[in-house]
Amino acid sequence: MFLNPVKNMKLYFLLAALLMLPTLASAEGESTLQQLNLNGSLRAGYYGASRNLDGKNDVGTGALWLKSVPSLGSNASMQIEGWVRNDDSFQGLTQRKLREGYLNLTTGDADWRIGKQIIVWGRADGINPTDNLTPRNYTLLTPETDDQRLGAAAAKMNYHFSEATLTAIWLPRFAPSVYPIPAQPGVSFSEAMPQAGQGALKLDHSGGEADWSVSYFNGFDQTPDLQIAAPTNLVLLHRRIRVLGMDGATTAGRYGLRAEAAYTWTDNAANDPLVKQPFLYAVLGGDRTFGDNFNINLQYYFRRVTGYQNPQAIANPMLQAVAMQGAILSNQLTRFQYGFTLRVSNKWFNETLEGEFAAVASMTNGDFMLRPKLVYAFNDQIKATLGADVYRGGSNTFFGRLRNNSSVFAEMKYSF
Repeated sequence: MFLNPVKNMKLYFLLAALLMLPTLASAEGESTLQQLNLNGSLRAGYYGASRNLDGKNDVGTGALWLKSVPSLGSNASMQIEGWVRNDDSFQGLTQRKLREGYLNLTTGDADWRIGKQIIVWGRADGINPTDNLTPRNYTLLTPETDDQRLGAAAAKMNYHFSEATLTAIWLPRFAPSVYPIPAQPGVSFSEAMPQAGQGALKLDHSGGEADWSVSYFNGFDQTPDLQIAAPTNLVLLHRRIRVLGMDGATTAGRYGLRAEAAYTWTDNAANDPLVKQPFLYAVLGGDRTFGDNFNINLQYYFRRVTGYQNPQAIANPMLQAVAMQGAILSNQLTRFQYGFTLRVSNKWFNETLEGEFAAVASMTNGDFMLRPKLVYAFNDQIKATLGADVYRGGSNTFFGRLRNNSSVFAEMKYSF
């Protein structure tokens, strides 16, 4: 199935222009290519299962990533990044995405960024309660979780003080995350997109004995609620939320200490069992490096749901089933939830081989996720990755519902 030439004209133009840059550089000199700061990668991979909960196994992938960061002078720059990929052994749909495309401007003490951009908030490792602004594609087949991030149209201003930065963000439209949702026999899913804008403010302090920030977000929930539109149709609704968050980080000798917390107000004035309740989400932990490269990072996380309603107490069987699935997706199956995250990493052979083991475990529900991974650099351009995703738990738990996404994976990456 080929790309629609009208719908994707902008992406075609971008990728064609980037691919033509080496030719232009050879005609006009190396300085042109250097000014455009073009780089990218070719990737080929194997996954034992897709991440769509669709039952597909032995999936081959191929992808081209391109990124350009041209300088427009001392006070301006651009960043353009996108990819084209196929995650079905080159027999299915070719996917394409412009991840970022924005303009940077500096005027006095203020920095401005306008365009499609990825905005990441939070100082905790991997689990960030304050990171609500731009989406992720959790079904994307890539060994690096940060590659699952997607950009959203936004205008961002950073105003710098002596040791602090005030950030103001406006997002004119909502861009949703992509979640794996298991197919239900005879049930179809649709998604309703909010049309209003979103805004956020953050005061960030860096320097001295500790780094910290306080933030506020008024926008729409990346994690949807499930709404019954008809007995055979469920709608994914992204309702408005307000999030007050804070984070901090400091060091004590060779220990790095971090904390992050957010309280989320949800749009559930009617106490609807299909709408998530307000909740507190907090992470506390730290890490230490032993020797040059061996690092251990351990964190404790905690959730408390305000006005909790047990979905299993709902008498209507259909309403109960939908409420259960929504509660699992939103991590609101129980009033309290706590658990741990662990990340252990090391490097060997002059740092050509990197190993990492990551785990997230819920002590409340008994479900967990494991991810061992090895990355070997043959040289500066070619890297091989081998790893696995393991999800376990009961069928009515967050990680247990992802059990069929458990998979080994391998990827070869050539960077240029």
